[in-house]
Amino acid sequence: MVSNSTDESSDDQFEINIDLLGILRRRYALIIFGLLFGGSMATLYYFQQIPIYESKLVILVGQRSSELTSTGKGSLDGSGSIQEGILSTHLELIGSPKILEAASNLSGFRKTVSEIRGHLTISKGGEGLAKSATVLRASYKDPNPETAAKMLASIYESYKEYIDLQSRSVGTEAAELIAKAQVKNEETLRKAEEDYRTFVENLPSLLSAGGASTEDLHRIRLNGIEKELATLRSLLGESKARYEVIKEFTAGRKPEEFSDKDVLSLLAETEVSRLLAFMKITSQDTNSRLSESNRAEYQKLLDLTSRQKILRATVGSAHPSVDAINSQIESIQAYIKNESAKRAEIDEDSKRQITPVEMIRNYFLVLKNDISAMEKRESELLELSESESKLAKENEVRFMLANTLRSNLDRAQSRYDEVFKRLQEINLTNDYSGFSTDLLASPLAPGAPIWPTQSKIGAIGLLAGGILGLGLAVLVEMTQKTFSRPEDVEQTVGASVLAHIPRFNLAKLKKKLRPNSKIVPTVTAFHAPQSTDAETFRVLRTSVLFLAKRGSASVFMVTSPSPSDGKSTTTANLAVSLAQAGKRVLLVDADLRRPTVYFTLGMSKGPGLADFIENEATFEDCCRLSEQPNLSVCTHGKTTSRPAELLEDEVFRTFLQSARAVYDIVLIDTPPLLAVADPAVVANLVDGCFLTILVKKNNRTLVERATAILREHDCKILGVIVNSSEARRGGYGYSSYNYYGKGEYGYVKSYRKYYAAKDGVETTAVEQRKSSRNGHHARKEGDGVKTS
Repeated sequence: MVSNSTDESSDDQFEINIDLLGILRRRYALIIFGLLFGGSMATLYYFQQIPIYESKLVILVGQRSSELTSTGKGSLDGSGSIQEGILSTHLELIGSPKILEAASNLSGFRKTVSEIRGHLTISKGGEGLAKSATVLRASYKDPNPETAAKMLASIYESYKEYIDLQSRSVGTEAAELIAKAQVKNEETLRKAEEDYRTFVENLPSLLSAGGASTEDLHRIRLNGIEKELATLRSLLGESKARYEVIKEFTAGRKPEEFSDKDVLSLLAETEVSRLLAFMKITSQDTNSRLSESNRAEYQKLLDLTSRQKILRATVGSAHPSVDAINSQIESIQAYIKNESAKRAEIDEDSKRQITPVEMIRNYFLVLKNDISAMEKRESELLELSESESKLAKENEVRFMLANTLRSNLDRAQSRYDEVFKRLQEINLTNDYSGFSTDLLASPLAPGAPIWPTQSKIGAIGLLAGGILGLGLAVLVEMTQKTFSRPEDVEQTVGASVLAHIPRFNLAKLKKKLRPNSKIVPTVTAFHAPQSTDAETFRVLRTSVLFLAKRGSASVFMVTSPSPSDGKSTTTANLAVSLAQAGKRVLLVDADLRRPTVYFTLGMSKGPGLADFIENEATFEDCCRLSEQPNLSVCTHGKTTSRPAELLEDEVFRTFLQSARAVYDIVLIDTPPLLAVADPAVVANLVDGCFLTILVKKNNRTLVERATAILREHDCKILGVIVNSSEARRGGYGYSSYNYYGKGEYGYVKSYRKYYAAKDGVETTAVEQRKSSRNGHHARKEGDGVKTS
């Protein structure tokens, strides 16, 4: 079952739906009024304003840096080097009370600081590509152009004078402080030079150029001693080891047990060669006794060979000491050789070969002598090393002190040079230090005022007026929701207006009644088919026949948003007009709650639709001919307490199928859409719907809701029939209509009360009118336009 379209949950919702284009189209007069009003107010305001003139200036702020000491020229560092904070400081300085008070005294206007500040505008930054430029912009507004220019010039002069005075004061103070620092630095430098010079004179070492390094003779000697000592200890260790080996080897052995192999295993090849040469030179006749002189030379030769071996290992074979020893050895060897030759001549046969024991014994003696000599030399070198190491450490300490004094001297010299340079710069460039304040745009007396501006005031006035007019239009639209033009109806419903039915003159219609006819006078298509009022229904008939032919449709529902919209009267006239065109027409009264068709066409109540659905009458019994040829009428039938359930029954669908087969056009008169759910049930069974509305009574919200209900049930609205409460004229009627909120859809609650049927009691529209002579529905019957 289709739910009631006026559910209570929907009643509590609040929606705002504004058709702006529709408002502009319908209420353009209010918008034009708003524009005219805004323009008038803007014009009045324009002529009441006092002209205001504005003078402007642009200041380039830069940090001056001097190059006079090197180039003789000063440079201005303005655009990029000055910091944003400095620029902000200058901006605050221009607007400070000190500067503004000085400007007031300088200009002679004697204005207060607050008055000047109220007319002064200061900003920083350039325009366009120069937004990052270090510039300040200032403007002053005043009704007098000369006053504006002079006041702004006075502000700049006061600001510039303050900046220059501060720069000169700071420069002088800085010069005095630097001069004092120069004297102190000069004394420090002099003392540092004296200390360093005294130290260098007493230093035993030689310093290199600049004092960066020293040539320490003790360190050089110590390095040589350490090197010789290391070599000597290596040879001494080797000799002692060989000495112990020979000692262990010979211990406990007899002389005859030694062989040549033993000698070769104990002595290296170089040692064997050395020993053989020695034995060859010293060997004499074993039978003769050596003289005392030969023994002395032999001992001397033995000492020299030991020293020769040590010197060769420590200082090399090419050393002069080695050459001297070699000469001595050669002399002794020559002497011994001569003595040997002489003795060889005496007894050559007395010679004998050296035995291994003698060779080992002789080598043992030589090795022992070498160890003794090396130990003695080691002791000498240790004493020299200790002495030279102490002297070298003393020189290291002196060198560190020299570096400290040299660093002090360098720092004192650097401070002295820097202070001297800064003192020269300040003394030479006092007039070029501080900040520069150059005018890029001078303050001039403006030729035209900046206010009032006709274009701005006019634009603001028109804008305000347009907003006012639009607001009034929306307000009127929200409070008065009636249609004013056919296009508004078509746009809201989404279908064309097929006809505009004017208000009928009941007195004139009664004069045209056919004799003995039971049809009410408002069915003017029957009583006066050639009248102007009937012509309206013929136009409507043409539209309906065209729609039926184009869509192959034959069953149409006629309904309205609310009661008393003239729906039933319009449907009766349309049915009569269609029948007059030769069409077989069936008019069905599906308003089972408050039926009116039987009364309008002067027929009895039954049998009718309710009887057929409950199987109490046949189709032929229900569809009875009326006074109008070709027009059959199916009245509502008996009174029922469940009208919606009957219309939902499949029997009603069967009834419509039979009607399609018999009649060309079937018109179904239903209750109002916003009153009950019956029309929504019928909407699913018809080919299309004609919506009847009353312009004077129905507001747009009611029509929108009725249209939404039909669309929710996929019922196509083929056209709109507009009933007017005014007499025929060129346009739609206008009237105010009280609207109590969209949630109530106008008079939805009163509709339901109007349609509330009592079970088992038939309440028709005619009886209601009889019981309410002075009521609302009695008045509607009197004007002959609407009968539910």
